[in-house]
Amino acid sequence: MNVAVPQWQIRLRRPSELTEPEQRAWAALEGRAVEPNAFLSPHFVLPALRYLDPTAKVMLLWVERLAAGGRQVVAVGVFRGSPGTRAFPWPHLVAYQSEHTYLGGMLVDAEVLVPVVEQIQHFLQRRLSPWKGLELPKLRADGPLAQAFRALATQQQLPAQLLGPQARSMLTLADCGEALLNKALGKKLNEINRCKRRLEEMGTLTWECLWKDGVPKSSVDAFLALEHRGWKGESGTSLQSTEAGREFFREMVRRFDGDGRRALFTELRLNGEAVASTCNFVSGTMGFAFKVGWDPDLRKLGPGMLNEIEFIRRFKDHPNAHEITAFDSGASADSFINRLWLDQRSLGLLLMPSSRMAGLALQATRRLRDSRQGVAPQDANNAIVAKAEA
Repeated sequence: MNVAVPQWQIRLRRPSELTEPEQRAWAALEGRAVEPNAFLSPHFVLPALRYLDPTAKVMLLWVERLAAGGRQVVAVGVFRGSPGTRAFPWPHLVAYQSEHTYLGGMLVDAEVLVPVVEQIQHFLQRRLSPWKGLELPKLRADGPLAQAFRALATQQQLPAQLLGPQARSMLTLADCGEALLNKALGKKLNEINRCKRRLEEMGTLTWECLWKDGVPKSSVDAFLALEHRGWKGESGTSLQSTEAGREFFREMVRRFDGDGRRALFTELRLNGEAVASTCNFVSGTMGFAFKVGWDPDLRKLGPGMLNEIEFIRRFKDHPNAHEITAFDSGASADSFINRLWLDQRSLGLLLMPSSRMAGLALQATRRLRDSRQGVAPQDANNAIVAKAEA
C-alpha cells in the first residue's frame, strides 16, 4: 500500500520485511526524533514482536523524505488496525503496546514535524483508506507531537481529543546531587545512610554504572535473577518467569548495547555480588528506566533504594553523563521512585480523527461519556485511558 506525494513516500509495512539497512535507518531516527523514545526503537519493538507478541498483526507507518539521489526515513509509527474501541468507535490505527511499553507516540524527525503530521493525515484521508484516524496512548500530553496533531485538527475543524492526563515522574540530570536527595527525602536520608553503613559492615559495598563499556552477560544474568526474586517471581510476572520474557530481554539488551552502547545498567554490589540492579536505555538525549531488581533477603536495608540514591549522587561523574539531559521513570503512580524523581510530565491518550464521520463518532462517544449518571467526566476519561493503556 503506497502513496507517493511530492517529496514524501508513506507506506504501511510489515516489520518482517525490513532489511538490515532499513532497521539501521529506523534506529538512526531516534537521535533526530522530536520526542526520543526507547520504546519505539527497533531494538525494543522487534524483540517484543518476536518473543512477546508473535501473532500480533502489526504494521509500521513508514514515512520517507525523497531527495535527489536517495531517501531518508523521517517518521516511524508502530500500529495495529482496529475496527473501533471504546475510546474511538470507528476503524482506525492504534499504537502498538507490548506488556512492557511505558511510553507511546511516534518517532518523527524534529526538522520536519509539521509537514510529516500533515502527510500522515493526508495518507489516512485517502478515499479508499480503511483507517479513519489514530489512537496514541501514553503520549506526552504537552509535547510537540501532541501539539502538532491538535493544531492540525483545529485547522481541519476535526474534534481531536486528549484524555487524561496522568503524571509521570522524571529526573533532570542537571539537578542530580546531594541537594536533590535532601529536598526529596529530608530526614529520611539519614535513616537510609544508616542502612548503607550497615551494609558496609557486612562487607565491601560498591556501586557501578555500566554504560559505554558494554554490559557483560554476568550483569544481564544478575539482573534477571534479582528481578525474579520476591513478589514478581511469585506472581509469575518477572522476565525470568517465561522463556519468551528472558529471550526478549536478552535480545533487547544485546541490540541496544551493540548500537552505540545504549544499554545502561546500575549495580549495587556487596562483596562483589549484585544485590540491586536497574536496567535503562538511552534514546537520543533521553534515558528511559525499564525495570529494577533487588535482593529481598536484604529488604530491611533497602538495597533497591540505595542503588537509586547512588545513581543520583554519582551519575553526574560519569564521563558521558553530559549526553543525557533527563530520565523518564516509566513508573506508575504508586512507585517508590516518585519520592526521588521530583520532576513530572503529563501523559495522555490522543484520539486524532481523519474524517468527518470519525470525528462525529468521537463527539458522540464523549457526550455519552460525559452524561453518564453518577460518573464525573474526568473519572470516565481516566477509565478509558486505563483500558486503552492496559
